[in-house]
Amino acid sequence: MSTFTIESHHRLDGDADDAQPLTIRLGETVFTRLIRPGHEKIEDSLEIPPGRLAYWMLDNWWRLRYECLPPKTLTPQWRLSHDMDSIGGGFAWPRLRIWGEGTRVGLSSKSDPEGVVGPVRFLTDALFFIAGDNFEGAIDKFLTYVADQKSGFGSDREALRTLVGALRSERSDPEITQWRRLEAQMGFDPDQAPEWLIREVGKFSVQYGSTGIEEAVQAHPGIDAAKVLTREIKVTSDSGWDCDFTSVIRLAGSPTFDEMLPPWRIAEEVAQRVRQSIGVTSGLIDDTALADLADVSPHALESVRGDQLEYGLRLGTRTPRSKLSFHTRAATSRRFELGRAIGDAIWGQDVIGPLASSKTARQKFQRSFAQNLLCPFHELMGFLQTSNPTDDDMADAAQYFDVSEKVIRTTLMNNDVLERDFQGSVEAA
Repeated sequence: MSTFTIESHHRLDGDADDAQPLTIRLGETVFTRLIRPGHEKIEDSLEIPPGRLAYWMLDNWWRLRYECLPPKTLTPQWRLSHDMDSIGGGFAWPRLRIWGEGTRVGLSSKSDPEGVVGPVRFLTDALFFIAGDNFEGAIDKFLTYVADQKSGFGSDREALRTLVGALRSERSDPEITQWRRLEAQMGFDPDQAPEWLIREVGKFSVQYGSTGIEEAVQAHPGIDAAKVLTREIKVTSDSGWDCDFTSVIRLAGSPTFDEMLPPWRIAEEVAQRVRQSIGVTSGLIDDTALADLADVSPHALESVRGDQLEYGLRLGTRTPRSKLSFHTRAATSRRFELGRAIGDAIWGQDVIGPLASSKTARQKFQRSFAQNLLCPFHELMGFLQTSNPTDDDMADAAQYFDVSEKVIRTTLMNNDVLERDFQGSVEAA
């Protein structure tokens, strides 16, 4: 397994606040690889005062570690906490983005286009996920080095050492860690989330379990997280569809959820196993067969006008049965959402399971499972009979598999038949 490292090389003859060579790498991939205009030599280190990076990491540690990509757009505030090039200060920084996904941390790097005007041009395009403890260890080592009195970085190193000690103290306290984690997952800096909000979410965690509630607050982060969750639970409890995922969980077997494997890869295998178990080895899974997997009425898949929720929700009851509310209204979209609910039940036995547009590993697994259950890639390509499908071809495929055209396009992009932008790659990984 490749190791993530941040290496700073102190010059003994330099002033304490001078820029120093610094290299950020993951195994053989160097995020700080660059070339200077007018030079042919490629370098692996950039020149920055290490203290600037240390302060940025201290200020944003909890959000870097636990806040995932936002459900919708990347806001300026989110970028300030996750995009390294936001540090600025008159220095060139790599376009390296860092975010948390539960037990793993995402790292994506974008190269500068040729002809970019600036002191350097960064060269690395990459997307990786690493274990959370790998990330934490690398940051700890770097912060210790910069804050070490012998390193002599800057006149503020006493303040820096104080901040490093405070972070370590918080991380060693389980209650504070949980508080900070929830703050980050809802998009707040430390001590910026209202106390009443954290306590309200904490009550939900006691009642429904922390992992499901963490998914819920990431499905709709911000000041309204608890308010939205309260309504979701009420609507689902009062008028959600009655269902039971016991049988399909048994059909799925016991999948191994390795956090270092892409969620889509695990979902693909599990969905194929479920299709084989119900005898649908090719073609369409109709509404009756799909509804039977969740022991829910096929009427649940009909187009409706109903309550407009922020996200769908699977909610366990005191019996083996569950309640299910949909966010979508069109029949094809509800088929996909039911597939996601089935995938979520297979993912884990949490009492509560949001079906959202957020970018956690669990949500990615749901979406990939539903896609591979309803429209497996090899089945789709067999229907299309071309690797260069037209819009009409994709519309016909959507009608045949009874899914939206978006599902068809996403399936083709995920398998490199259609091109997609880098953000799409990040969201699918």
